[in-house]
Amino acid sequence: MKRHLLAAFVVWHALAMLASALPSPGAGLNRSYWSDPTVQAEFGSWAELLGMESSVLQDDIFALAVRVQAGVEQVRAPFAAWLAVTNTEQSWKMFVAPHRFPTRLQLRVASATSEWAVVYAEDSADALWMASRFRNERMRASVFAWGWPAARTRWTSACKGMAAELLAQRADVVRVQCRFAKMTSPSAAQVRANEEPAERWVLTQEVGRRGEDP
Repeated sequence: MKRHLLAAFVVWHALAMLASALPSPGAGLNRSYWSDPTVQAEFGSWAELLGMESSVLQDDIFALAVRVQAGVEQVRAPFAAWLAVTNTEQSWKMFVAPHRFPTRLQLRVASATSEWAVVYAEDSADALWMASRFRNERMRASVFAWGWPAARTRWTSACKGMAAELLAQRADVVRVQCRFAKMTSPSAAQVRANEEPAERWVLTQEVGRRGEDP
């Protein structure tokens, strides 16, 4: 009897893992993510290949994605409680597409008598404020997520938190600026020539010490 119960449990758990692993649009149904240049470039490539307008293709894909998500949720429903209790849900997607327009985090501070000075920048050998924290694997995942338009609320909270730390640590600082440099991934020719692609600043936020105008 015990063996039969154990076998039933193993089968149940295997089916739960299979249901959890089913690919689904998930957060991709939030179309604010689609405004990112990486996503738009993917749609553009497929629209050209299929001979369609990109906007039409996006509407068709969204309609299909809604139906797929509903079907996946129905399959997962019997296992939802078990997945939650065992914390074995797959909460993020793997290998969606290469990020062709990556972002790099930068933090700057200013005092009452000085201009902006960079205190942290990704891949910098000099601006290293809390660098060990930002290099942590889990923190790197958060920084990556903050660079997406749909994560604006989390990004705002993160910037306020980092600014509070900097303001507490440095009495001379009156303003903190958080921003991302966004660029196109370098081409093979640029890599060989050691050229950095042009970048632009996005998602800029400023936090001032109380009584100071940001």
